[in-house]
Amino acid sequence: MRKKLIVFAFCILIILFGIGCVDSDYSDYSDYSDYSDYSDYSDYIQPTYYSPEMQKLNDFLKEDITNELSYSKDIHRGVDYFVCTGFSRELAKNASEYGILMGAISLRDTMKVGEGTRYYHAMNYCIIDGKFILIEPQTDEVLTLESLKDSDYSVYKYISIHQDAQMMTNFGRGRETIDIDIYGGYDESEIIKKFPPK
Repeated sequence: MRKKLIVFAFCILIILFGIGCVDSDYSDYSDYSDYSDYSDYSDYIQPTYYSPEMQKLNDFLKEDITNELSYSKDIHRGVDYFVCTGFSRELAKNASEYGILMGAISLRDTMKVGEGTRYYHAMNYCIIDGKFILIEPQTDEVLTLESLKDSDYSVYKYISIHQDAQMMTNFGRGRETIDIDIYGGYDESEIIKKFPPK
């Protein structure tokens, strides 16, 4: 009887060790930080690859500090105060020194400036891989015309393009552009051909 009890206890210990219930390293199995061994998690570890042009823009935005500058609205300084248009001009200037051509866009909720316009904002644009790429100069957010519609900027309906961002002022003077209804019909390839940044 004693032999049977010892054999039974020995078998239980072998079973427990076999399934890992008493393994001292058991707690390590709850750490799933390395997903490479788990095929279910393969979607989460795919590296992101960018074209050389897009990588250059990403590198520039990481290095540039325009988004860290202070927003300053001083009505006594006229069109020169540092609001969204100031950020846009600064980013375009710095981008040109980095070898990237950037223009500016003004976004509005109405077709004509001043006729009931409540929302007005300036951003930058460049042409990358045959796409019209938008950059929010205050946050470095990168958008396309399509993603703009589903973003926090969806209140804006119309875009004016300023090929030379340095010509952009708070009142839209110096504009060489067309107005685009981003919810209407537009041909992105035609916009890219006609309005490359200067």
